[in-house]
Amino acid sequence: KTMRAATARGGLMLLLMIAANFLRAEGTPAWQQCSEARVEALGFIEVATASLWRSNCGEIDLSPPLRLQFDYSRSVPGEAMAKAAMAMVERNISEALFETLGQRLQNFSDRFEDIARGDRYELLYLEDGQVEMRLNGELLANEQGHQFANAYLQIWFGPKPYSRDMKQSLLRAAR
Repeated sequence: KTMRAATARGGLMLLLMIAANFLRAEGTPAWQQCSEARVEALGFIEVATASLWRSNCGEIDLSPPLRLQFDYSRSVPGEAMAKAAMAMVERNISEALFETLGQRLQNFSDRFEDIARGDRYELLYLEDGQVEMRLNGELLANEQGHQFANAYLQIWFGPKPYSRDMKQSLLRAAR
């Protein structure tokens, strides 16, 4: 009886591994956490932990596929997030690019929802140029285009990022 149960468990594990590989082959990268950093408000109040995930942590850059994840330890109003995102994008890209992408950036940012302690936001930048914003796994917004993705990522990785310390920590080589 024990042998039969062990064989059944082994078969189930094999099926799960095959299913996981099939799903990965269908376009979902196998993510590895490459780095993490504290996210602070006002420079000293920790609100979240940010982590950068890639399919290969060997070289950390902003090319797709990339997942930027935020695990929140405090509540934050969605409206405040949207307003801050737009201000950060605007200060990190050219005026001409902001004019071109402005409405799309605003529509994307407006999808931020209120965050409670324990919530997780994810920004996924996929190889086909797709950009997704997810809250606790639920798709809130998506956009298409490498230009859009690069502009939006400037919030955290631009010349005037949300936090220089966070930017440096996230762009460090894999642990």
